[in-house]
Amino acid sequence: MKLLNRPIRSALLLCCLSVFGVLFWTRGIKEAFAASEEGERKMQNLAKQIEDHQKSGDFDKALEISQRALKSDPVDLAAYDARWGLIAKMFSEEDAKKSIIPEIEALLRTHPETPELLNAAHWGYRQLRGGAQNIPNSLFDKMLQYRKTELHLLALLGLAERSEGASQKWHYYQRTIDEFTASDAPELSWYLLAYEEMLWLAEEGRSLVSDDSLDELIDRYLKAHLFYCQQTQSWFGWAYTIAVKSRLKFNIRLDKALETLERAEIRLTEEEEQTWIKRGKGSVEEKQKELSRLRAEIYLRQERWKEAHDGLLANAPDFSESLWARFDENVTTYFWMLGWSAEKIGEWETARRYYANAHFAPKPHPEAQTGLERVYHQMARRQTTDTFETFFKDTEAEYRIREAADLEKFRPKFIANRLNKKATDFQLETLDGATYSLSAMAGKVVLLDVGASWCGHCIGIMPEVKLVYKHFSQNDDVVVLGINDGETPQKVRKFLDEHQQPWPVLLDQNQQLRKAYQIKGLPFFIVIDKAGNWQYNFLGSHLVNGQPLIWMIEALLSD
Repeated sequence: MKLLNRPIRSALLLCCLSVFGVLFWTRGIKEAFAASEEGERKMQNLAKQIEDHQKSGDFDKALEISQRALKSDPVDLAAYDARWGLIAKMFSEEDAKKSIIPEIEALLRTHPETPELLNAAHWGYRQLRGGAQNIPNSLFDKMLQYRKTELHLLALLGLAERSEGASQKWHYYQRTIDEFTASDAPELSWYLLAYEEMLWLAEEGRSLVSDDSLDELIDRYLKAHLFYCQQTQSWFGWAYTIAVKSRLKFNIRLDKALETLERAEIRLTEEEEQTWIKRGKGSVEEKQKELSRLRAEIYLRQERWKEAHDGLLANAPDFSESLWARFDENVTTYFWMLGWSAEKIGEWETARRYYANAHFAPKPHPEAQTGLERVYHQMARRQTTDTFETFFKDTEAEYRIREAADLEKFRPKFIANRLNKKATDFQLETLDGATYSLSAMAGKVVLLDVGASWCGHCIGIMPEVKLVYKHFSQNDDVVVLGINDGETPQKVRKFLDEHQQPWPVLLDQNQQLRKAYQIKGLPFFIVIDKAGNWQYNFLGSHLVNGQPLIWMIEALLSD
């Protein structure tokens, strides 16, 4: 075979080189992608490692690992976010600022400006107490350059939040709704927040806005909220009722409120609306009742007293069947309206009863006592020469009798609903190093009060828990323990110095009780019987004279 001539050999060589070149280039691309994916995976893993160690209560290890974020290449914004959240949780406000703010400034100074970087810096500042107050104007200015994006929206809302005067806040919220529409807002729920804040500002200072402008604002809010309901497949009545309540609050264009209510009632008959209500675990019948209540409230404002009273009475909440109703401001307002409408049609005893319900509840209505005074003067003309003080005391005594009877109705429901689950053992320490375990308290009824320093309801309910503690303070068969849910010793010590709880408080830094007892919110009370069985739990701060916790403990003591 003859040797190939030079041109052909050259062509073949070039062809081979091209083939090998393609192969090497393809391999290089694959390796680059693999390296990129590996880098991304490591970045995700770093943030997850920080969060996992934090969840397990190993804060020091989490902090140590988070140092890697400062040297990440490419920059690991998720790890920075996890690190800043950890620091804000671990340290005092002053110490957290000393660490987080310089790191944010260094990040902005040493890396190319991108929307992702600005967003990370924004949320980093917000990790600190004061939220938007910590964010410098220079960062807001950069965020505003990204028009019609999430950064733009966040900047406007942040500027409103940090503004001191109501008119300046109003200006930024107005800009938010003028520069976005519901259909183009990148975060629709944040966009709706601007409307809600404007209505709140108008409630605080009516001079901010004219009636005509407020009327237009409510209409625009309704339109945007209906769009949100459509997008999220939520009950349309949610938007309608908020619009109606806004008009009632400002006593503005009640004719429009009735029209809006009619639209809500028509919409409620549609199959799609009913499907969405049921999907949200709601009841069509309860929604109908809510709309009927609103109609009666509109009649009340229109001084259609008989129609208002009949409508309110037909849809009144049952105060005698619910412990929680006594704490619901909507319920006490409802009873005040019932008292007002009864007063206007001359049914004095009915008015007295409902005003009493509104006034002597744990969260009294501010105008209920004045209503009682008016009723007294009407009744005094016909029936009695007693002073108002005597009338008031008698009214309270009657209410307390009704309340005691109601509480007796509640008791069987609470104590009968036992869980009968084996309680998970634990071993936790106090700040002073004293160790408590559930197994060591066998033969005693144990009440665990799970809370945290950031939980306002936990603080608010403390006087009621102290009543429970005092009630059983002489009973050696009852143990009351506080459980701090996942906070550092520094924060727990500060909290205890401020509130002086008389019962031991244990540190649950890895939140083992939250997992073991399926805790979804705070404060959370767990009641364990003498045999170590978890029998009761109670979520929330709705206690009346220590009940139902006292009932639960007494039921277990009597076993």
